[in-house]
Amino acid sequence: MQTENVLIARICHDLITPCNAINLGLEAYEMSEDKGLLSCIKDSATKANVLLKFMRELFMKKDDNYLYSVEFLRNLVAEFLEVYNIGSDFVTDCGNFNCSLGRIILCNGAIMKELMPMGGKVTFKMSSDCIEIICSGNGVIELDTSIPQELTYKNVLRFKLLEQLKINGFSVVSSLEHGEGKIIESCIKLS
Repeated sequence: MQTENVLIARICHDLITPCNAINLGLEAYEMSEDKGLLSCIKDSATKANVLLKFMRELFMKKDDNYLYSVEFLRNLVAEFLEVYNIGSDFVTDCGNFNCSLGRIILCNGAIMKELMPMGGKVTFKMSSDCIEIICSGNGVIELDTSIPQELTYKNVLRFKLLEQLKINGFSVVSSLEHGEGKIIESCIKLS
């Protein structure tokens, strides 16, 4: 039960910023009627909608026989990461992923915003039994593969990812390399 409570707190935490921006934008618009504020309000509402769609898919119970299309995952993850200034690319020859592998891809998408706090680009290279995730950008952080001692809203998504990997028999190898200037590349291999 603690995991669910922390997940709910995390989702609320992620939604507070765009929802507050909508409220503040509406208040400011009422006072000034500046047409530029409407685009900010719309942008915040769009971000809140993207976060809700992604989180719904991430935590919705699916039948084990459910298949995620690569196109659906690509679009959902790309839209979510775009909110955090992270570009994404999917490289795969698969057309569909089974439910457990689709969830792992979604969990990985969710934690990218924490591994890439300053934005960047992530490439998902996927086959039916292996996922390689390459992150590049300023300030990329290596994935901590240890199970957290205490769940908080900051580590609950990493916990859910590691839990999904363990349930599905994946092992994780994470490495970090410094590139030119401040560009850092991180590679996560799941096999």
